[in-house]
Amino acid sequence: MRAEPADLHRLDLGEGPTWDAATGRLYWIGIPDRRLRWLDHRTGATAGLELPVMPGALAPARDGRVLLATERGFELLDTADGTSRLLAPVEADRPDRRMNDGACDPYGRMVAGTMRTTEPLADGRLHRLEPDGTVTTVLGGLAVPNGLAWPEPDRLWYIDSPTRRIDLYEYPEHGPVGPLIRSLDVSHLPGVPDGMTLDADGNLWVAFWDGAAVHCLTPTGRLLATVEFPVPRPTSCTFAGPDLTTLYITTARTTRTTPDTPDDPSGRLFRLDHTTPGRPDHPWNE
Repeated sequence: MRAEPADLHRLDLGEGPTWDAATGRLYWIGIPDRRLRWLDHRTGATAGLELPVMPGALAPARDGRVLLATERGFELLDTADGTSRLLAPVEADRPDRRMNDGACDPYGRMVAGTMRTTEPLADGRLHRLEPDGTVTTVLGGLAVPNGLAWPEPDRLWYIDSPTRRIDLYEYPEHGPVGPLIRSLDVSHLPGVPDGMTLDADGNLWVAFWDGAAVHCLTPTGRLLATVEFPVPRPTSCTFAGPDLTTLYITTARTTRTTPDTPDDPSGRLFRLDHTTPGRPDHPWNE
């Protein structure tokens, strides 16, 4: 299988593809680019906004708004006029941090990780925005927090990229992430595991940074399928469309100095049609 570009615009670090079923939009972000972009799945039309802060993850909210996890914390952005409101600061006492990846859990709460912007990368944390607006730290000791997905409300798949593992944890409705259940060692695959999503059968679709591929793995780690890319750095993926059979994949540039030419599509959004059905992204339950 091979994905094709869905948007000509290139980002230095495209991330966080998220399907908003209510609007029919596919959202994604550029982290150092400070950009939010969206695509109308039906027409293919794209648009975007410049952001005043660096984003790390997003989730759809009501009325065409999105919840962003940014370098300041959790913020609600109105895509109609570009205005945003900080709901809760995160690690405001640590200026060498930024958000890197996140998603809403099955209860509609936003969960996102922080990481250092300088070495050593060893004390990132996973934070959850609670319904009352407070922030709970649910997991610590992370280096580069990345993909997360819930096969069941009480289970969480999680990727801390440098470990080259995908870990399954208990996920209680309240309190911190629970004990580790098992790990999938993916060090035999080229590249580093980054963002991921689940299909309807519970299989993991994982983007591999510097691996030029998205791999589909069973919950026991068996390789089922591979989506190849003409660029080395896929970053994350999600299923979209009315029947959730289109896989959208974000990518990063190999170098920020590469010009925008058709010969180098790195940094663009890609799509793969007619896939196995996926699972919907959870919206923020504000």
